[in-house]
Amino acid sequence: MSKALKWSILAFVIVLTGIILSHGVVVPRVIWEPRLQSLKNQYPDQRIDAKRVVLALSLNPQLIVSEIEIDDPTRKENVRLALLRLGINAVESVKRGRLLIDAITLKGLAAQSEKQGDCSSPKLDCTPVLPLALAARGWQSTQVANPGFFTPLISLKKLNIEQAVFAVSNPQTQQLLSGQLEQFKFELGNSADASQLSLGWRLSAKAPEIDNQLYVSMSAQPEQLPGGELKLNKIKLDIDGQWHSFPWTGTAEQDQLVLTIEQTNSGEGAPFVKLNGENLRTYIRRDDLPETHQAAFSVRQFEGGLPAQDWVLNKAEWTYTHEDAQAWTFNLNYDAEKSLLNIAPETIEGSEGIPAEAQVREMNCDPDETLIREDKPYWVWQVGWFRVLNNYPKDKFGVVLCPIQQPSAGDVFTGTGASPAGK
Repeated sequence: MSKALKWSILAFVIVLTGIILSHGVVVPRVIWEPRLQSLKNQYPDQRIDAKRVVLALSLNPQLIVSEIEIDDPTRKENVRLALLRLGINAVESVKRGRLLIDAITLKGLAAQSEKQGDCSSPKLDCTPVLPLALAARGWQSTQVANPGFFTPLISLKKLNIEQAVFAVSNPQTQQLLSGQLEQFKFELGNSADASQLSLGWRLSAKAPEIDNQLYVSMSAQPEQLPGGELKLNKIKLDIDGQWHSFPWTGTAEQDQLVLTIEQTNSGEGAPFVKLNGENLRTYIRRDDLPETHQAAFSVRQFEGGLPAQDWVLNKAEWTYTHEDAQAWTFNLNYDAEKSLLNIAPETIEGSEGIPAEAQVREMNCDPDETLIREDKPYWVWQVGWFRVLNNYPKDKFGVVLCPIQQPSAGDVFTGTGASPAGK
C-alpha cells in the first residue's frame, strides 16, 4: 500500500470520526445506568427512566437525553420529556475546572396531575408540583461544597422550550386546567439589542359549564449583569381571551426587571426567584356591554420573590372604573408567612389619586377566627371582576382581602411599600 493511500485512509477516518462525534454517538447504557440507578435510589417513591443518551463532541459539546419519564404515584403526577439537550462551553469549562452548561433545550414536555380541589381557574393549589421539584432538584445538584470537574455549573445563554403542555384534572368534577407553551426562546447576545426573550402561552379551563381561554404573549431584551443577575429590559406583555363568558384584554409594560436565584432559610432552604423592578404599568379591561370594566395599576419600584415570598411596593397607584372612576396611591408591604398586607398612604407627584388610608388586610381569612374591622369593606375578586362587599362573600370567590383589627399600619409598616388588590 502506497504512502499516499495510507495518508488518504487516515484522513478519511479522521474526517469520518469528526462527523460522527459532532453529530453524536450513542452512549452505551452500561455507562450511564449507574447514575440513573442512583437517582432511583434517592427517590424510591418515584418511577424514573430514560431511553437513550447521545454525546456530540465539538468546541461546544452537547449531551442529549431522550424519552425521559418521571412518575410520582403519591402526588398523582407524571412528567414526560421527549428530549433534553445540554450545551457545554468547552473553553470556559477548562478555565473554570467545572462543566459549564450555557444552553438548554427542552422538547415535547408534558406534565400531568390530578387534584381533588376546585381547578376551574389558575391557582397555586392547581399547579403541577413535580416539574418545579425537578427544576429545583437539578439546580441543587450544582450547589455542592467541594465541586469537581463533572459537577455542572449553570450559566445560561440560551434556553429553548418547544411543545410544552401542562394539564391538571379533577375527574370527579370533570375539570381540566391546561396550558400550552407554544414557544419560549431566551438568548443572551453580546448586547441587549442582540438578546431576546419571547413566549406565547395558551391557557384554558374546561368543565361541564365552563370553557375559558386566554392567550398570553411576552417579549423583552435580557441582559446579564456583572453579579450574575438577569436583567430584563423593555418588557411587554399582552393578554387576550374569553374568561367567565366575558372578553378580556390586558397589557403590561415595564422598563426593567432584575431576577436573582436565592435560597430560603439563609441560604439553606429551597431556591426561589427574587425580583426587583421599576416603573411597572398594567391595564386590564373586561367588555360586557352595555358596561365596560377597566382597571389600571402602576408601581414606581417593587421587590419580592416567587414562590410565596415577601413583597414591598413603593409609590403604587390603583385606578378602578366601574360605575365611577376611583384612584388610590399607597405603599404596601406583604408578609407571606402571615398573609398580611400592610398599606400606608403615599402621595405621587402628578397623580390625581387619593392617598389610601393606613390599614392592614389578610388574604383569604377565616371570618370565624379572625378579628374583622366592621367599619371597612372586604375587597373581593368574584365572578370575574373586583368587588367591594360589606360582608364576607357567601358565593365562590377567587381572592378576598379582609380588613382585620391590627395596630395602625403606620406602626407596623417599615421600609418602602405598595399596592393591594382591588378596591
